[in-house]
Amino acid sequence: MSYYRKFILVVLLFINTSYVSQADEGKAGLPQLDFNTYPSLVFWSVVSLIIGYILMKYLVTPNIKSILNIRETNIQNDLVKAKTSSQESEKIKENIINSQTELRSRSQLIVNQALSETKQNIEKKEKDINQKLNDKVVKAEKQIMETQKLVVKEIINDAEQLTAKVIQNLTDLKYDKVEGKKAINSASKNILVEK
Repeated sequence: MSYYRKFILVVLLFINTSYVSQADEGKAGLPQLDFNTYPSLVFWSVVSLIIGYILMKYLVTPNIKSILNIRETNIQNDLVKAKTSSQESEKIKENIINSQTELRSRSQLIVNQALSETKQNIEKKEKDINQKLNDKVVKAEKQIMETQKLVVKEIINDAEQLTAKVIQNLTDLKYDKVEGKKAINSASKNILVEK
C-alpha cells in the first residue's frame, strides 16, 4: 500500500471520528432515529463504500489475483517437473532393465565359456591320462614279455640241464647238447604257440 493511500485513510478516519463526537455532544438518544444525522450517515456510508470499493479493487483483488497467478504458475511448474521426473524415471527404469538383460546375457556367456573351457580341460586331461595309461600298459607288456622271455630261457636252460642229468642217470646213452637243445627249443616253441 502506498504512502498516500495510507495518509488518505487516516485523514478520513479522523474526520469520521470528529463527526461522531459532535453528534454525541448534541442530543441524547439513538442517533439512528434522528433524521438530522441521516445526511451525514448517507454521506459517510457512500464514502465508506467508495473507499472500500477502491481498496478492494486496487489493493485486495490485485493481490489475490497475483497470488492466484503465482499459485497457478507454481502448480504448472510442478506439473511440468513431475512429468519430466516421471519421464526421467522411466528412462532410468528402461536403462536398468537393459543393463540387467545385458548383465544376464554376459553372465550366461561367461558361464558357457567356463563350461566349455572346463570340458576341454577335462577332455585334455583324460587324453593325457589315457596316453599315460597306454604308455604304462605298453611298458608293462614289454616288461612282461621280457620277463617271460627270461623265464622261458631259464626254464629252457633248466630243462636242458635236467634232461642231461635224467638221461645220464637213467640211461647209459651219451647226451648230445646240441641235439638236446634243438629238441627242447622246438618243444618250447610249440608250447608257447599253443598259448
